Amino acid sequence: MANFDLTKVGVFHRKEKASATPDPVQEVEEELDASELEDFEDSGPRIIKNRRPKENKFTQQRIAAWNPVYTPQTVLPIYFIIAFIFVIVGGCTLAISSRVDEIVIYYHECKNSAPSDGSWGSMDEKQYNYDFHKNKTFNTAPQWRFIDNVNDDSEERGTCEIRFIVPETIKKNVYVNYLLENFSPNHRRYVLSYSEDQLRGMEADYKKIHENTGINCKPLSRNEEGKLYYPCGLIANSMFNDSFPFQLTNVQDPTKNYSLTNKNTNWHSDRQRFKKTKYNYTEIAPPPYWVKKYPDGYNETNVPNIQEWPEFQNWMRPAAFDKFAKLIRRNDNESLEAGEYQIDIGLHWPVTEFNGKKGIYITHGSPIGGKNFFLGIVYLIGGCICAALALVFGVFWMFGGRKIGDQSELSWNKDKFSQF
Repeated sequence: MANFDLTKVGVFHRKEKASATPDPVQEVEEELDASELEDFEDSGPRIIKNRRPKENKFTQQRIAAWNPVYTPQTVLPIYFIIAFIFVIVGGCTLAISSRVDEIVIYYHECKNSAPSDGSWGSMDEKQYNYDFHKNKTFNTAPQWRFIDNVNDDSEERGTCEIRFIVPETIKKNVYVNYLLENFSPNHRRYVLSYSEDQLRGMEADYKKIHENTGINCKPLSRNEEGKLYYPCGLIANSMFNDSFPFQLTNVQDPTKNYSLTNKNTNWHSDRQRFKKTKYNYTEIAPPPYWVKKYPDGYNETNVPNIQEWPEFQNWMRPAAFDKFAKLIRRNDNESLEAGEYQIDIGLHWPVTEFNGKKGIYITHGSPIGGKNFFLGIVYLIGGCICAALALVFGVFWMFGGRKIGDQSELSWNKDKFSQF
């Protein structure tokens, strides 16, 4: 390895050939860093790379900065502007929400409380709620009756028929939801109990749906015969399965029945997530709580196509709270005219074991969704807080503020003056 002698800044001469004419080398403008010293061979000169950044304001961090000084003249108007915007937004939100009409009818006590002899009975006040912004006083109780199914010996069975009055036209779009209370789908073990591979149509084996870290189908993966549950997991097994009709029957004039559909009741992205399964029906079995719908298991024709089942897709997205509503029917083309309507609901989903409630929730759309005053109240509170802070700061500034730029208020000046 050749030795070098630094004779002047930026120029190397070979020690063993000092008396001879030195080889041409490139001169370096800056002082060399130790990391730039490299071994050179006798084959010729080497160019030393310059790692110093370019000399400009950006690389040398000399760009001019804006350092605003916040004074009462600038801060107080900002508070008042924010308060004004928040109050306007909150007031508009409350006004829009107050114009949303809705009907809530709880039917979980239908089997035990409704007449079962074919006659109609009035529902108790705690089992329904009307809210129409043009008719605040309307409070006519819905009528109901229970039609038993003698061929079914399960606890939740039969049909609950409900008649209710719509006092004024509910403008489109009209949404029919089922409402559940005191059912908590937000438990960590519950929300992780499903197989994403199964939902995407893959033919996943037992190891994949049971042993996957995090998301898996424990404890409902396969039955005693060794067949895989499809769809597996706790969420699918507990799916809400009360049957809702595809029309509201007009009691006075059956020719004016109000049609409903389940199309577009799910999210658009669900169409890419849920796919038809590749399982053979001999390899899979329905979840335990689906036995009423599939008493003999799956066959060649009845394996569910979850890609075209919006009710299932909605249920597979667990709610965050123990009271929630999920869309099950809708009508985007016609308004629901005033009149008396009947809806027949098949009872299959029990709620008595966890003291739950289930009901019908009928409403219409608005620019901000359903009736909910929470967002508007939050905006109003935020606006009032900003306005109150602006007033408080303004009073302190008027009666106790100091002159901007007064150097006598600096700490070292105060210390100096305190010595005299």
